[in-house]
Amino acid sequence: MNRQRRPLLAVVLIVLASSAGSPAFGAPADAAVSFTVTMPRPAAHVFHVTCRVDGLAGEILDLKMPAWMPGFYRIMDYERHVSGFRALDGSGRPLGWEKALRNGWRIVAAGAPTVVVDYDVFGNTSFAANNFLDEQRAFIAPPGMFLYPDGKLKTPVTLIVELPAGWTQIGTGLDPIPGRAGAFAAPDFDTLYDCPILLGTQEVLSFEVQGVPHTLVLDNVPEAADRNRITADLKRVVEASTGLMGDIPYKHYSFLLIGKGNGGIEHANSAAIFFNGQRLADGQGYPGWLSYVAHEYFHHFNVKRIRPLALGPFDYEAENLTDMLWVSEGLSVYYEDIVLVRGGLMTPEAYLAKMAGSISRFENASGHHFQSATEASLQTWGTSGVGGDRNTTISYYDNGAMLGALLDLAIRNGSGDARSLDDVMRSLYRTFDLGKKRGFTDAEFREECERAAGGSLAEVFEFASTTRDVDYAKYLAFAGLKITGTPKDAPGGYLGLNTQTIDGTMTVSGVTPGSPAAGAGLAASDRILEVDGAPASAKVLSDALRAKKSGDRLKIKFARGDRTAEADIVLWRNVNMEYAITPLPDPSPLQSAILKDWLRSDF
Repeated sequence: MNRQRRPLLAVVLIVLASSAGSPAFGAPADAAVSFTVTMPRPAAHVFHVTCRVDGLAGEILDLKMPAWMPGFYRIMDYERHVSGFRALDGSGRPLGWEKALRNGWRIVAAGAPTVVVDYDVFGNTSFAANNFLDEQRAFIAPPGMFLYPDGKLKTPVTLIVELPAGWTQIGTGLDPIPGRAGAFAAPDFDTLYDCPILLGTQEVLSFEVQGVPHTLVLDNVPEAADRNRITADLKRVVEASTGLMGDIPYKHYSFLLIGKGNGGIEHANSAAIFFNGQRLADGQGYPGWLSYVAHEYFHHFNVKRIRPLALGPFDYEAENLTDMLWVSEGLSVYYEDIVLVRGGLMTPEAYLAKMAGSISRFENASGHHFQSATEASLQTWGTSGVGGDRNTTISYYDNGAMLGALLDLAIRNGSGDARSLDDVMRSLYRTFDLGKKRGFTDAEFREECERAAGGSLAEVFEFASTTRDVDYAKYLAFAGLKITGTPKDAPGGYLGLNTQTIDGTMTVSGVTPGSPAAGAGLAASDRILEVDGAPASAKVLSDALRAKKSGDRLKIKFARGDRTAEADIVLWRNVNMEYAITPLPDPSPLQSAILKDWLRSDF
C-alpha cells in the first residue's frame, strides 16, 4: 500500500533473457515492457496508458489485449474500450499500424529497437472484471488495461501509476519497487493480469497471520460498519483456511473491498470484491457478506493453485473450457461456510439450515432435470454460471457445493472417519501445484477422492455428470443427519415443460417425466407453435401458466417433423418442497464421530 504521491518518474526497464522468437514479428530474445497509467480526466471515465517495449529486432510487432479475465468465465472483448491508439519509435517518430487482429494491433516496427504506444481506456462499469474510473476512485482490471507482445507472456513488466491530485492510496497484490512511489514490478504478464488495482482515498486496515501481512482496503464502507469486527473476522477466515490447508503460499495479501457495484474475483494474493456497502452495517446482511469474502479468499487455494489442467497456463484469446468448474467454484462455495464453521463464525445449525435452503432452491427449479454439473461447467461461457434460465440450467456454484458435501461425507464414511475432503484438497495442492507445477485432470481428481475414501465414489461422480436425482438422505445419514421435505403450494399451474428459442421458434428442450406435458405426449425437439391460440413464445407460455391453477386446461399446438398436432392439457397443482436437515435420534458411534469432526459439533 502506497500513501505518497509524486510526479511521474522515468520508467524502469526490466530485461528478460528468454527463448528467441521470430524476428519478423518482433519476438526478440531480450525484451522489456513497461506501462505508465495516468488519469487526467476522471470525470470522463478515461484512463491513459503508455506502453513501452524495448529490445525489439523485427519488422512487425503484434500487441494484444486479453479477451477475458481468469476467474470470470465470459469473453469480455476488452479491446472495444480502447481508443486514441498511436505508435512511435523510441525517438518519437510515428509508426504505421493497423487494427488487424480481433483483439490486437499490428505495428510496423521496421527494425526499431523500441516501440512506444499510447491509448485511452474507457471504464465506467463498477464490476470486478471491468475497469472503472470516476472522481472518487478507480479500479483497474489488468486484462482490460494492459497489452502484451504476442508470444511474450513471460516477459517481466514494470508499472507506474500516477495518481490524480488528492488521491493517496494504491491497493494491489503487485510487489512495489522499493523507494519509488507508485511503481510496481511483475515477473510476467500472468502475474500482472492477476493483480487488480484499487486507487483513490480508501481506508486501510491490516492484520497479520503467522507474520504474513494482510491488508484490507475499504471503499464506500459506511461509518456504522464495525471495523474491529470486520478485521477480526477476516483474520479468523484466514487462520481457518490456511490451517485447513497447512500453508500460507503468499508473501502478502490484499482484500480490495469495494462497497459499490457487484461481483467478486479471486487472485493468487488478493481478491477484488464489489458489494453493497450498507450490508456491513446490517446485522442480517453481514453473515452473507462474510461468506462471500471467505469464498473469494479460499479461491487462492482452490482454482488459483488447486486447479483443473485447463485453467493455467491461460489462453487469453479464447474460452478455456473445463467441465470441472463444479469443483473449482462449487467446492469453494462449500468451503466458504465450512471455513466459517471451523473459525467459529457460523454455527453448525446455521450451516445445515443454509444447506437445506440450497437444496430446496435447487430441487424446486426444473433445470436440474436437464443439465448436469459438468455440462453447466462446460457451457458457462455464455452465462458465466449465473443468470441462465433455471428452467433448463443449473448453477454449478450451488450444485457443486452440495456435491462437495456429499464427497466429504462419503470419504469420511468410506475411510471410517480417518480421512476427508480436506485431505484431498491438501494432497491436490502438494502433488500438483507444489510438486508437478500443473493442474490436475478429471481422472486425477477422482483418483485422489477415491484414494482418500478407500473405495469407489462412482455414485457421487454420477450425480455430477448426469441429471440423476441426488440421494441426499443416504449421504447425510453418514453424519447422523436426516432430511425431510414439506410440500408448499406455489403460484400458477404445473406443466412440466421446458423450452428454449431456436432460430426464432419456441422448442421443447425437456419434459419432466410423469408430468402433464409428458402425459400429453410432448417430447424434446417439438416446436411449440401456439399457446391457447396465441403465437408461442417463452413469455406467452410463462404468463399463461402463471394465470392458471390446478385443473385448468392449456391448449398447445406443436410440430414434430413435418406434422402438427394439438394437446389439450390439464394442469396440476404447482408444489415446491421445503427441506430441513436435523439429527437422527440414535446415531451410531461412527455417525456421531463424523458429525463432530465435520462440523465440530455433536449437537
